[in-house]
Amino acid sequence: MRRLILDTETTGLDFNDDRIIEVACLEIIGDSYTGKKFHKYYNPDNIIINKQAEEIHGLNNDFLDKFETFDNSIDEFIDFVNNSPLIIHNAQFDLNMINKSLERTNNNKIKTEDSICTLEMAKKKFPGSKNNLNALCRRFDIGLESREKHGALTDCFLLLKVYVELIGGKQGRLIFSNKQGPQNENLTDFSNKTNLLIQLSKDEEDMHCKMINSIPKSLWKN
Repeated sequence: MRRLILDTETTGLDFNDDRIIEVACLEIIGDSYTGKKFHKYYNPDNIIINKQAEEIHGLNNDFLDKFETFDNSIDEFIDFVNNSPLIIHNAQFDLNMINKSLERTNNNKIKTEDSICTLEMAKKKFPGSKNNLNALCRRFDIGLESREKHGALTDCFLLLKVYVELIGGKQGRLIFSNKQGPQNENLTDFSNKTNLLIQLSKDEEDMHCKMINSIPKSLWKN
């Protein structure tokens, strides 16, 4: 299934009066980044960027003056999203901002059930802990060197790594088996599978048994 990691930056926190000034999306299939992305800056439409917001994301009115507004170029965003589920940290905020723009431009809103909120996932997994993006990156040993400011594209790449960890980590889909799998099956395609079958050769089995037998008092011996 195609999903999108999404993040926005805005002029402030009021979805009625503030505006989106940056959007980034990463396309993932089978929970892996395909290399396809969407990233745009937007003119704040005569809204002065909140000082606190500017300190967080580093974007200012002078820099953004040369871009189109999000409302005026929303069609390219809609075309890229193409009804794909969205993975967002604190989805309620981003969806409120996007949906207000969709409402202003007479487009259909994005339903909450068409999104996955990683903040809610983290709260359930780590109740009582800090679950902002920085805290989760530290928890999962994900480097924050690239995050001097809260840029939407940088945060999407960080969120992708966090999301993979929240659903079980990179190895969560691997199952090792010595059973023969279907012939000519594409073992790198996760889109219609729940597990990836790894086929072991006879030589690999023999080497594994030899390694186990070489360990004194091995816990893995039958």
